Amino acid sequence: MTNRRLIRPFNQLVYVCSSVMLWGVLEISFGTLPSLGQRSIPRPDPELQPAPEAPPTFTPEDIPPRNFTPPLYEDESKQFQLYRLDIGDTINVSVAEFPEFNASSPIDPEGNIQLPLVGRVAVKGLTLDEVETKVRFELGRRFLRSEPEVSAVLAQPRPAQLTVLGEVARPGFYVVAPSSDLTAVITGAGGSTSRADLRSIIVRRPLVDGTVLEEKVNLYDPLIKGKSVPDFRVQGGDTIIISRLEVGQDKDYDRYLISRTSLNQPTMTVRVLVPLLPSGQALRNVTLPSGSTFLDVIASLPTTDRLRINVTEVALLRFDEEKRGVISQTVNPQAALRGDVSQNFPLEDQDVIVVSRTILGKIFAVFNIITQPIRDVRSFTNTITDFADGNFRGGNNNR
Repeated sequence: MTNRRLIRPFNQLVYVCSSVMLWGVLEISFGTLPSLGQRSIPRPDPELQPAPEAPPTFTPEDIPPRNFTPPLYEDESKQFQLYRLDIGDTINVSVAEFPEFNASSPIDPEGNIQLPLVGRVAVKGLTLDEVETKVRFELGRRFLRSEPEVSAVLAQPRPAQLTVLGEVARPGFYVVAPSSDLTAVITGAGGSTSRADLRSIIVRRPLVDGTVLEEKVNLYDPLIKGKSVPDFRVQGGDTIIISRLEVGQDKDYDRYLISRTSLNQPTMTVRVLVPLLPSGQALRNVTLPSGSTFLDVIASLPTTDRLRINVTEVALLRFDEEKRGVISQTVNPQAALRGDVSQNFPLEDQDVIVVSRTILGKIFAVFNIITQPIRDVRSFTNTITDFADGNFRGGNNNR
């Protein structure tokens, strides 16, 4: 009995001493701690836990790193040498040592290509170098430990849809072969007119960010000096403007030489009004190579018409774009036949040669009575046609 009573207090004493020593160690390690009765430890609520972060995706809006910018050039002509991708192009993308990412994909109507595992990649408006940078960055960010070597090649270029304006025979909207030369586009639009200034051909090219690049191309000097013309390649979306030869700027401009080149419209139409007995007139439409002269037109007429040509009764009518009106000039056929160059001058498209002084007087009378002024070449030629058809009677304009 005595031993048992002594053992129980001793055991309690050992338990208390051990607890005190353990609590002292905790205070030394963590500082003074509040009692467990004063501190609540919340249990984690699974409904309040943050959702796991979704894996990144490569959407059309994704871009390369923030510090990446496309190469900019002080000389805009270098920008024109870059081929910018657009809808309809097909490119091949290959990744060195990782063929599972290789693909050949057309650019869809939204401006994207489709790559295995990666998904859609927006490439509209980018160069091939920029596509390589963009794909390389994304593969290194999402799939690989480091950025791989990426190669992008243009497999099939799109047709070039562009607009041709200004001094060409047929301005308008054209679809040409990929990477067509500028000279081929001008020729395809019917060639430049006799009023074109080939020293100033403006090419405007819009970029995907709204910027518009502009390049001025001079095709005149190489033609005059017998050198090769610039190898300027057009792209879809280009607007090509062939400038007009302004007043005072044609002093050193050889129109006749340009009219003999392949860039000029190949043919022109000259109208010849000849008298018919007893008091009528006939209108001959003569189609000749551009750059033809007065004698070329006379030689192309039927023999009966050539016999009617009188030394003092031949005149040239032309609509002058600069003066916005009709001008006339007397022509001496006999002097031209004798070799007088001033009388055998080059003609222009839609010129009118009047073989009778009487007919010339009637035409000027018509010009005075028409209610609508002649403002362009089209209204001038329509007036001549109506006159030849007898649509003017007694001073009235019955057009």
